[in-house]
Amino acid sequence: MKKYLTPLALLLLLAACTEKVDLQSRSDYHEYLSVEAVLTDRKEDPQRITLSRTISYFHQEAQPMVSGASVQVNDVVFSEKEPGIYEAPEGYACEEGVDYKLHIRLPEGDEYEAEATMPENGFRLDAVDYAFAGGKTMDSDSLWTLAVWGYEKEISSYFLLTHAVNGLYPPFSMAVVADDKFFNNADVSGFPITGLLQSELLRKQYGDCFKYLEAGDVLTQEVWTLDKGFYDFLVALTMNSVSIPLFTPQPANVPTNLRGDQVLGYFAVCSVSRASVTVDDPFRPYFKRMFPLL
Repeated sequence: MKKYLTPLALLLLLAACTEKVDLQSRSDYHEYLSVEAVLTDRKEDPQRITLSRTISYFHQEAQPMVSGASVQVNDVVFSEKEPGIYEAPEGYACEEGVDYKLHIRLPEGDEYEAEATMPENGFRLDAVDYAFAGGKTMDSDSLWTLAVWGYEKEISSYFLLTHAVNGLYPPFSMAVVADDKFFNNADVSGFPITGLLQSELLRKQYGDCFKYLEAGDVLTQEVWTLDKGFYDFLVALTMNSVSIPLFTPQPANVPTNLRGDQVLGYFAVCSVSRASVTVDDPFRPYFKRMFPLL
């Protein structure tokens, strides 16, 4: 039998369920220092730390960069190459098992610190290959797949998966973060690890990392080994993530290892495995290493 609320009962119910809610206005916004400090063991890659200021959701302008800061990791001084972008001396890279301490001092005197240790590399990446997966798929002009060969070590590890087309990377937010529950202490042979969505819309927005593949293009796959804290930070930022059990709840708040007043971000040091392949036939439907006679 259906039951209906009378107007009086409905009014009483609404009154009983109401509570005071304070909405934050634009004038209540608190500005935070935003720190992007992810260093690797790749000497050929620039090691950069970026400092900026957060802006209100209601504002449309770009985040203001923080210039004139003192940025140092252990005894290495990072010099400001562009407004808010601080870079280590050429050839600098982090090492596995070493403890690193970040120190930031802003022109107005505020100081921030964080510590990080590079975890042991959890994945040996031996080779990568590609296959054409079809056109007009998943709202893209064409779709390719990257597969990897290597070995996932016995240690418990967390990874970030990213790729490049001719040295150009898609936005960091499009990378995939994953744990090692699928391949723990096992050989990996021809596993399709990344999908390449090629579309003119994405190319206009992000550049030639989303170009239509042609013969001579170089595809690079990277597997970054993360510490658990940085993994949790990336998952909390709602990046693409793969974990077991599936649908594991995300952290309620974005974590940080930075100490100081009103600061967001994370300081991490990561080991990186990398392999590349040169495109010969963009429409090759099978992996050469899996089916060499086709």
